[in-house]
Amino acid sequence: MLIKRAKKITVAPYSALAGIYDFVMNHVDYQRWANYVVLVAQKHSDHVRSIVDLSCGTGSLGLQLKQLGYEVSGCDSSVEMIRIARQKLDAPIWCADMRHVAMQSAADVIVSLYDSMNYLPDNSSWLQCFKNAHSLLKPKGLFIFDISTLHNSIDVFKNYVEKEKSEKAAYLRKSHFEKDRKLQVNYFEIRYKKSPEIIFCETHKQRIRKVQEIEEMIRQTDFELVGCYSGFSLQPGSEESERVHFVLKK
Repeated sequence: MLIKRAKKITVAPYSALAGIYDFVMNHVDYQRWANYVVLVAQKHSDHVRSIVDLSCGTGSLGLQLKQLGYEVSGCDSSVEMIRIARQKLDAPIWCADMRHVAMQSAADVIVSLYDSMNYLPDNSSWLQCFKNAHSLLKPKGLFIFDISTLHNSIDVFKNYVEKEKSEKAAYLRKSHFEKDRKLQVNYFEIRYKKSPEIIFCETHKQRIRKVQEIEEMIRQTDFELVGCYSGFSLQPGSEESERVHFVLKK
């Protein structure tokens, strides 16, 4: 075990993790993600100025997009993640569920990245998110999102274990895939140096769907599917991809 002689407390996803999220994700090249968003957006739109991140986390992607000159705003369902994003990113940031976001003005582009859409538990949640995103966009605006695929869960993150520590905290991460329920489960144990007597336990669950299932749901919306790409490329996405990016046009 990562920690002994400490009390385990179960907390909500991204509550305890928020404080070390940037450390846990320090392998992610957010500049590359931002450049890819811009590449895809400019491919499918003649006007891209305002970008809203529906699952902005701690604001790392938004920071990169702002440095590229875009008007950026963002929201996230985790209060703890939002607090950090507001410290990092000088932009409108608020707490909201991606299925129920309200804005004062429409956006050119809306994004939800790093498989945040996988957290939506059922088809009705997906359809509600699509409907909400559609209402937030200007005419011909784009909704860009990605999914982690079944291939990624079955072949890449099968029984994945990770242990790390920083000056601030130590954590254990265990990942497994429940094939019958199509659930990717990521379990964290986090111990902060300021409270060594407590182990914060978080369980994150993502429902993994086939690319075909996503496409079928999109056909039930008012969006047009204009792009389906294998991660960070302009090649067609497939069930063999580890990540697939979708581009929908209003």
